[in-house]
Amino acid sequence: MDKKVRYVGWQCRLYPSRRQADALANCREGLRGLSNALLGASQLKYSQTGRQMTSKELRAFAQDWYYRRANRNHFPSSAIYQAASDMHAAFRNWFRKVRPAQGLPRFKPEGRAPGIYLSNAAIRFDGNRVRLPNFGWMRWRGGELPNNRLPGPKRRASRGLVSGRVWRDAGERWMLSCVFECGPIDSAIPSASTAIVRQDGDRILADVDGTSLGTGVSGEDRRAEMEKRRLRRLQRRLHRCREGSKRRARLLERIRVVARRARNRARDRHHKLTTTVVRTAEVIIAEEVRGEVLRQLKYKAEWHDRKLQVRRGPPEPGRESVRHARGDRRPTPVDEARIVERGSE
Repeated sequence: MDKKVRYVGWQCRLYPSRRQADALANCREGLRGLSNALLGASQLKYSQTGRQMTSKELRAFAQDWYYRRANRNHFPSSAIYQAASDMHAAFRNWFRKVRPAQGLPRFKPEGRAPGIYLSNAAIRFDGNRVRLPNFGWMRWRGGELPNNRLPGPKRRASRGLVSGRVWRDAGERWMLSCVFECGPIDSAIPSASTAIVRQDGDRILADVDGTSLGTGVSGEDRRAEMEKRRLRRLQRRLHRCREGSKRRARLLERIRVVARRARNRARDRHHKLTTTVVRTAEVIIAEEVRGEVLRQLKYKAEWHDRKLQVRRGPPEPGRESVRHARGDRRPTPVDEARIVERGSE
């Protein structure tokens, strides 16, 4: 990745009309059917010929599926071809020498529909409205667009936009995740020499030259513990409800809201902590840090020209091959958008 370009993930909530919401839901469900059809066709060809469908064959199958639909105007072409590319990448990863952790591609059940991929040439922002191809203009909320966005090619409708994906979160809200190309940021002058970041379960502790930045008695940690206790109480009440009752549906909605708020607060704490550590220290030592926190430390250290040292303990049984398979591959713009989506589900 070019050091002069930063790929910044960004998301917002969409407020479609009833007609637009129905069109989005139908498109999302149709893409689930396309993904299952691609998987079935690929498995059938492998059983007959001993080889998988190539990327060109998958795209041709998706195109034929698209033209056989009566309501094909509800399906953006970018989403159709992205479904074929995702299926080809899933099989390519599976047949590598070192198998990935997610395993062989599987059929998507009802309720597990993929997001709607949109190209950069189609999404247009205008104030508090955004235009999505095949769905029209709709309102959005979620802060401000990233600063220092690069113009890119002239065909882009929105400055700096690389790609977008429309999806639904656990609270049945329509969300839009985007990736923007932004210029380099002004690196802050470090005020400390070394910072040590440790992960203990869900708690992230950081020491900058002997000064603790994250402790177990902070207000954020107490609030997170209160949310966990509240979730446990709601789940106990849920088990006492009759299946299909209105009370059970109301409790499920409350559980989704509390869980979503807990995830958002945890993500906000992680971003604030990693940003403070990277801007403050020149050398960052990550001990037993994994997952999203390690990913944030990696790209933020690269943005600010910091030195990151990752120290891992003894590997877990059966996890050596997975760690070797993932390696230190830098995320692509599409990967950044998927990371934002997964972290909010």
